[in-house]
Amino acid sequence: MFDLRSIVAGIILMLKKYTCINITIYANTTDEDYKRGILVLPLIGFVIGFVAFFIAGLKFFYDSFFIGVLILIYFNIITKSVNIKDTYTSLNYLLKTKDNNDQITGMVGIILINLLYFSLIGIIPSTGLIIMPVAGYSNLILLSFIIKSNKDDTSVMKYCEKYHIISAFVISFLLTVIFNYRLIISLSLTYMITGIVISLLDERIGKITDSFEGFIIEITQALFLIITYMMYL
Repeated sequence: MFDLRSIVAGIILMLKKYTCINITIYANTTDEDYKRGILVLPLIGFVIGFVAFFIAGLKFFYDSFFIGVLILIYFNIITKSVNIKDTYTSLNYLLKTKDNNDQITGMVGIILINLLYFSLIGIIPSTGLIIMPVAGYSNLILLSFIIKSNKDDTSVMKYCEKYHIISAFVISFLLTVIFNYRLIISLSLTYMITGIVISLLDERIGKITDSFEGFIIEITQALFLIITYMMYL
């Protein structure tokens, strides 16, 4: 049943979670609102990426180094760096150092990811910046089908159902075809590689937490950039 109030509430919930947009909802929200919001996650990624695409267009007027810095700052501001923070937490948990220093792995990880973003966002086709966030949010939904570990402590994956997975898959590939069909290979390989790796790590992880969702988004985006760069060499 079409419920406009629920759809709008769901969109607002996703915007509050994954972007710096903070809109107050003067009404009680339900799990159904949240589920409807998850459906639009790939589209939220599309909007984020589309703005980055326009910023990248300024490279015709300004130095590419400056534009790369600008886009990186934009991504961190618009997303509140929430996924980077989650990646920091997840890396510390997954790759604990021998001396039990819980901060080193996470710090090195987020520095490398940001350096990767900075290095590649100015090299790959600008349309890749549109698809990158779409791939990140879509893959979070798609991997909910592959991961068999306990997802009770997650905020998105535990709500994902079959129609969410189908929707994320269709939206991500449709947008890729519309803006740059050559990126279909990059997107497909990104989904395949992350699916294989996550399925192998599934038993080790044991229980999926909320922070692991942000880790999945960031790793997916980084891998998409790497594969796209290699495809365009």
